[in-house]
Amino acid sequence: MAKKPRIVIIGAGMAGLTAANKLYTHSNNAFDLSVVEGGSRIGGRINTSEFSAEKIEMGATWIHGIGGSPIYKIAEETGSLVSEEPWECMDSTVDKARTFAEGGFEIEPPIVESVSGLFSALMELAQGKEIDDDGGDLGENYEIATRFYSSVNGLNGSSVGSFLRSGFEAYWASVSKAENGVEGCGTWSRRSLEEAIFTMFSNTQRTYTSADDLYTLDYAAESEYQMFPGEEITIAKGYLSVIHHLASVLPQGVVELNRRVTKIEWESNEEDPVKLHFSDGSVVFADHVIVTVSLGVLKAGIESDDGEGGLFSPPLPEFKSDAIKRLGYGVVNKLFVEVSQRRFPSLQLVFEKEDSEYRFVKIPWWMRRTATIAPIHSNSKVLLSWFAGKEALELEKLTDEEIIDGVLTTVSCLTGKEVKKDNGKAPKTFTNGSLREDDDEEVVKITKVLTSKWGGDPLFRGSYSYVAVGSSGDDLDAMAEPLPQINKKSGQVNGHGQAKVHELQVMFAGEATHRTHYSTTHGAYYSGLREANRLLKHYKCDF
Repeated sequence: MAKKPRIVIIGAGMAGLTAANKLYTHSNNAFDLSVVEGGSRIGGRINTSEFSAEKIEMGATWIHGIGGSPIYKIAEETGSLVSEEPWECMDSTVDKARTFAEGGFEIEPPIVESVSGLFSALMELAQGKEIDDDGGDLGENYEIATRFYSSVNGLNGSSVGSFLRSGFEAYWASVSKAENGVEGCGTWSRRSLEEAIFTMFSNTQRTYTSADDLYTLDYAAESEYQMFPGEEITIAKGYLSVIHHLASVLPQGVVELNRRVTKIEWESNEEDPVKLHFSDGSVVFADHVIVTVSLGVLKAGIESDDGEGGLFSPPLPEFKSDAIKRLGYGVVNKLFVEVSQRRFPSLQLVFEKEDSEYRFVKIPWWMRRTATIAPIHSNSKVLLSWFAGKEALELEKLTDEEIIDGVLTTVSCLTGKEVKKDNGKAPKTFTNGSLREDDDEEVVKITKVLTSKWGGDPLFRGSYSYVAVGSSGDDLDAMAEPLPQINKKSGQVNGHGQAKVHELQVMFAGEATHRTHYSTTHGAYYSGLREANRLLKHYKCDF
């Protein structure tokens, strides 16, 4: 009996399990298949958990558009979109966010909405989206944004950050506003306030992209990124329900946990061309390996490829390693805060500039690029804030006590109301979305916190990828190229002439290998299907 081709998938996240699911269900048992996972759980950067008796997502959270999303389809077919229990972001009934500027000033909604309209228009134009001729609800901001956009459209080598900054400057130059103060906002001028609100929306955008600074986010590539139409929703039974569905078809033993790969030897002419080394000293031979580890792990893996500590032997070819180096990969972390009562209002946070004389020095630097703190649903005692970049990494180093102190100080300095720790006497409360003084029985106290720690986890080394200035969508395509590389003209393996060399030895999947859906779970899903189909086609299986 002929030996079955041995396929090993590294990583039991969305990409790896999608590939395994497809290969197992469409090959008529033609493969010797295994999935090796370095951690103690499946899911990868998907990790549904619990905090304060609430279902939360430590990692991937959203289905980004329900129109055509394969993740939405799976969640719908498996009944995962409904639950009798509350879950993170379960509804749209959370009170409309109230916006506070440093110093204890609440900003009137029309001011916030004006800047929000400008920022949204600029981002949609940068992303190549079509906006109705009348600009919808964006009004004069849409007209200003489109005038600015038409003058720079097609600009290469620029960043999203510089595009947004130029857009704001053009907006400010085009409207008739004096540099006078804003009623009810103390020392804030109209210009400084609107600029700070614009920065707040930019900080939210940082968490969408994982870029520490939007000035590192490539402008030209932004329009290649695609999103599905329709609303963005979360999964009632948790994102892990999709993962468990994909894994459920695999026989027991296919997925092996706590199996960390330390080296991938490839480009061999032997019968089994790929040799995997594991942290426990064991080795496994394979015909094909699908690598689904994060871009952060790949970056770390090639940094030491000049010596004995590299992940790949021989080192990856230049086209592949250069793409890995150029692409961006950042850290996004979530902070969950349990408070002592429900109906805490949703807050948007507006901070002074770094060089402002009116800054509150008590506010820790790692809180200053956090845009929001809000309940995870309308009747929850759990609040959520998002952190990106340097602040996200700092969050991983802090003690719970330091985090609680930082959050309390920030909320106090922005709302102008005193809030204290659980063991302190806090004379101010939040009731029905209002800040008011009350008796101690309804004092809002922070009781505990929980943070994700994606940056420091050696199995991930961050959260998701982005196209950095200096890289392009071509690098994402290069990420997806299997090894050894086949010359498209000659049909021969590059560098091997007529020698017989096994094809598809090392293949790559994961969100950072998809040109138009990078950074998303559905991008990871599509990449897993792509590599599975590549093997099915290679072995002439019906897929």
